[in-house]
Amino acid sequence: MNIIEKIRDTETKLRAITDPMKQLDSWNLLQRLLGRMPVDQPELARIIKDRDAIGLDVMIKKLEDPDAFKTKEEPLPEFSQSEMNDALRVFRHRIKYKKLDDESRISQRNLTGGKTSQIDSMQPPGASEFDPLIWKVMVKKGMLIYDGQGFYHETPAQGKPKLT
Repeated sequence: MNIIEKIRDTETKLRAITDPMKQLDSWNLLQRLLGRMPVDQPELARIIKDRDAIGLDVMIKKLEDPDAFKTKEEPLPEFSQSEMNDALRVFRHRIKYKKLDDESRISQRNLTGGKTSQIDSMQPPGASEFDPLIWKVMVKKGMLIYDGQGFYHETPAQGKPKLT
């Protein structure tokens, strides 16, 4: 018997118990067992405190079948190869000019510092130029890499290899 089966068995026995002291023992056991599992700990504390049988059942169902509670992703639209190439070309130009702008920053000296740019990702052009979903499609096809918080960068095969 694995831990999830033990939790479900204890919860089933808890429903049949009428003695409050035995119920308390079962709730304590469930708290210890569920405390070791990847569940929302504040929610678990609330369920145990309120003796919420319905919330407990939902939490156990999430452990038994985590895929059942995941939100379904909507299918991405299809874009032609020429649309994606245009978007990638604009993305490359924008990042190139952002790097040049960063490298040519004028310092307090008479000449620029001559340092190379540290920019390697950027937010893509806005919705007025391209459909925002085109960037997700390009990530899915391996043309770009999503860095998080709306930032993307080219794959190492297309651009310069990333130095780590």
